[in-house]
Amino acid sequence: MLSEELRPKSCDEIIGQDNLCGHSGSIRKLIEKNSIFSFILWGEPGCGKTSIIEIYLKNTNTKILRTTGSTFSLKEVKNFCEQGEKYFNFYKQPWIVFVDEIHRLNKLQQDIFLSYIEKGSIALIGATTENPSFEINNALLSRVKVFKLNPLSKQDVLKINKRAIEYVKEKYNIEFEDNILNFLYEIFGSDVRSSINSIDLIIKQDFEGKIRTEKIKNILSESKVFYDKSEEYHYNIISALHKSIRNSDIDSSLYWLARMLISGEDRKYILRRLIRIAGEDIGLSDPKALEISLNCFKAFEILGEPEGDIFLFYLTVYLSLAPKNNSLYISEAKAKDIAKKTSDLQVPLHIRNLETELMKKEGYGKGYLYAHDFKEKTTTMKTLPKELDSLSLYIPQSIGFEKEILKRYNYWKELKKRLSNKNNK
Repeated sequence: MLSEELRPKSCDEIIGQDNLCGHSGSIRKLIEKNSIFSFILWGEPGCGKTSIIEIYLKNTNTKILRTTGSTFSLKEVKNFCEQGEKYFNFYKQPWIVFVDEIHRLNKLQQDIFLSYIEKGSIALIGATTENPSFEINNALLSRVKVFKLNPLSKQDVLKINKRAIEYVKEKYNIEFEDNILNFLYEIFGSDVRSSINSIDLIIKQDFEGKIRTEKIKNILSESKVFYDKSEEYHYNIISALHKSIRNSDIDSSLYWLARMLISGEDRKYILRRLIRIAGEDIGLSDPKALEISLNCFKAFEILGEPEGDIFLFYLTVYLSLAPKNNSLYISEAKAKDIAKKTSDLQVPLHIRNLETELMKKEGYGKGYLYAHDFKEKTTTMKTLPKELDSLSLYIPQSIGFEKEILKRYNYWKELKKRLSNKNNK
């Protein structure tokens, strides 16, 4: 692709990132000192993150592994780190693991890197469009350096696009209309990768020797160049859709959905994210949100596209206007965190599975109280390990249907309290 042909080969060719690649820039200094270092580059799409990392990697003398956060499995993370440790023990220098879209790694994957970075057997390098403070856990952030890339100015963008056009003119003997630079900036703004890829698309057409903006408009409107599913925009636009729905912004939700649909995005991918929103951002404040989500998924499967697209709009409107509540999402995170920290605690004997006489002799099931044997349909029996007796993971809010859930929550809580007081008398 043209963007690869034109990718900068040295710090001197990087435009707009003097803080990193200028004469006193941080990345340039690392290269000059041949320093292998863990860092993350954070910046907008097409501002030069991958180019800077590739320049850095080219100047290191060690093993390099490249992957993408969206496809990097937990098993692969462990395998990479273990191999890196073997390499380090033998060659006395770390492996570099470059993870594009590093914000796509989950907490478990991120945690695996910690000890290896601490020991120096792995140097982790990442690129992300998302704020690392929100997407990368604090333990990992404390072990890597985050470099923020500057948004490219209009002057920077025009300079990069001009270089691309001059390269194309010389290589393909193609002329461009005079206002082409401003035209590309109006369409793509600071995303120079998309701009250059659009030029790549244009030069593959028959323009009879000269490229005119009017012809370009027609080709770009028929192409999917505005939305590259294999690049960062794929994740940025689904993120925009999710956050618009979460914020109950109906018009922007419909806009970002339409952007995805006209670009040929996988409808089931969008529907799966919408189902997730029903659980994460709405939860029990509107239990029908999940039911409607699943029904829309099924309805789309029956009709297919384009007729079934109406159900994506149906669901987006419903979720946007539904009451918002993340108490379930918070409970999920808290429960997993506590479970991870206390996985050594034993199940109380009285609620263990009783199958054999030996288990019975060991005390399995002894003291178990069957709730249905009691008028209140509950007991004061403890069902948590004693170390977690005061644990509270789910606290419903007075939002939407969860007001009713809160009543039930308080009913059982107060009933158990009364029964406990009664038994203690």
